[in-house]
Amino acid sequence: MLDKTKSRFTESQLKRYIDCSQQSNFEIRARCLSGAFIGARSKSRIIEITLALLRRARNYMGLDLEIDGLITKSIRMELNPEINIIGLRLAEFSDEKLREIKIYLPVSVEIDILSLSIDGDPLPKPRRKILFLGDSITQGMECVSPVCIYPTVTAKILRADFINQGVGGYFFDPLILDQNLPFNPEIITVSYGVNDWNMNFSAQTIKKASSEYFEKLRRFYPDALIFAITPIWTNKETEQKSAGRIQDIRVIIEDVAISNGCTPINGLSLVPHDITYFADDFHPNEKGHLIYGANLARLLLEKSII
Repeated sequence: MLDKTKSRFTESQLKRYIDCSQQSNFEIRARCLSGAFIGARSKSRIIEITLALLRRARNYMGLDLEIDGLITKSIRMELNPEINIIGLRLAEFSDEKLREIKIYLPVSVEIDILSLSIDGDPLPKPRRKILFLGDSITQGMECVSPVCIYPTVTAKILRADFINQGVGGYFFDPLILDQNLPFNPEIITVSYGVNDWNMNFSAQTIKKASSEYFEKLRRFYPDALIFAITPIWTNKETEQKSAGRIQDIRVIIEDVAISNGCTPINGLSLVPHDITYFADDFHPNEKGHLIYGANLARLLLEKSII
């Protein structure tokens, strides 16, 4: 869980995304608050929020409200490029009962919170901590509902505090890791490989980059349980790229993970191999993310002592 005013990344990591943004909008995606929510125990009778919409990674946004563990409102909207401020009344109550409130923030638009009507005490943070590393699937691109993206689902099931460091379009890059991240996870999941393959990197390049990545990650977090999630099913399984088929990338990642003391997770076991669960050839939709998150939580429980 992130404080609403904080980035998901350190300044060093953001600088790296800025430096790499000539070819893609990595910085914009990194500044979207994927996985963040505002949480409080409050007696407020009205829940309202006003957002400034800054740079957009997509032309839509979603926002979810949870009251006492139940999702009570889901906002879905197409973004008008001429509208930069929106006010939302999410709930109104007839009494001042103490409630546990969570507002899950958009994953695909950079925002600033201009006003918020609720007051009260912040929610206690869970003891368990998970760091999710990955690309657009981890960030939740093409999944409009922020509460449905798989890192949020997995963390909710495991009752864990978490940071989602997924960034759309990204790949194995050892330079993006920063040991000064003020978060000490017990569990780390890594989910790259699709972009490395789709960008026509050679098998040798992918093996070298992923090896350096996992070696550095293990060195930075010697006591963490590190899981390498191989690419989930795609609708491009038979397509050939410079490194071969996507299955060849799964084999590389699994071998590299094991050689660096990390545990591989077979991504093919996480989401049904059916385009019904996908928004496009690569990205799960809300149904796909919910299944992904539930299956990943089950596997982490089986493979971890948490």
